[in-house]
Amino acid sequence: MRRFLIFAVALIFSISASAQDLLVKRNGEQMKVKVLKITKKKVQFVRYGTDHPVYNLPVTDIDYIEYPFGDRDTFNKVATTPQPAPNSSVSTAASKSPGMWHGAAPAPRVITNNSDNTATAARKYIVGEIYDQNGIKGIVAVLYDGGEHGLVLSLDETCLAWSSLHRKQVEKTGANDHYDGIANMKAIEKYITEKGLSWDAFPAFKWCRDKGEGWYLPSINELWSVGTMSMGGSRVALSRKFRRNYNDAIEAVGGTPLSNIMIYHSSTEDRDIRYSYYGHMNSESPNIDSGYKADKLFVRAVYKF
Repeated sequence: MRRFLIFAVALIFSISASAQDLLVKRNGEQMKVKVLKITKKKVQFVRYGTDHPVYNLPVTDIDYIEYPFGDRDTFNKVATTPQPAPNSSVSTAASKSPGMWHGAAPAPRVITNNSDNTATAARKYIVGEIYDQNGIKGIVAVLYDGGEHGLVLSLDETCLAWSSLHRKQVEKTGANDHYDGIANMKAIEKYITEKGLSWDAFPAFKWCRDKGEGWYLPSINELWSVGTMSMGGSRVALSRKFRRNYNDAIEAVGGTPLSNIMIYHSSTEDRDIRYSYYGHMNSESPNIDSGYKADKLFVRAVYKF
């Protein structure tokens, strides 16, 4: 445990040196860089493949930065804050939602079922509200399709290894999708079948799977999105108040707040057979890296609705 804590704390301040970021200026110029730090006024970076010199560029000169897994921080955009629909009941965290991350703001909450259980409108969700439908309960973490669909994050968490196989047994599993954790779960299931193993060989995956049909370990891109939205919708202008409300909503229904250490396993394995990707969901600067599959990190399951 002591080894893990030292490792975890060190990672809070680390940024992957190998990842390439794309900085696009407002004049259309594109630069391959490695972002070091982002503040409300400027972006600090080095050109990709170098350690110096360190450049500082005002955010007013930047259109957006695209990170290795397709995620973006868009600058000079005014986010709108959705308001609850009249007579609707929205959690404290939901009512403080700053809108979608680098996209349109979620629509106001709409009541979908009347007293006789007949659908009256397409259900719209808000990041930070508690989802409780058909036996699935969690917090709405990411939204798609104008708020009708998205990801639910489990209310609890654990600390497990990606794989418990001996280092001599570790090899590629095929769980290499950066965007779809379900595809990675299927790859692990296929690998287990072909090798005659059990889910015990992949503790993080098993924990998510044991929650029931549809629950899975998120991909690295899904994990990054979950972390970004839990911080208020941007890694550029963090909303600590939104984060507190987000965790308060989880605690209010008996869940466990997101860990302050915030280093979570994803289901995406690295090109190196020994490593898998993890994400730091409480970091201002982009922080995605890879580590040993045997390392015990935090785990949260997601459910796609």
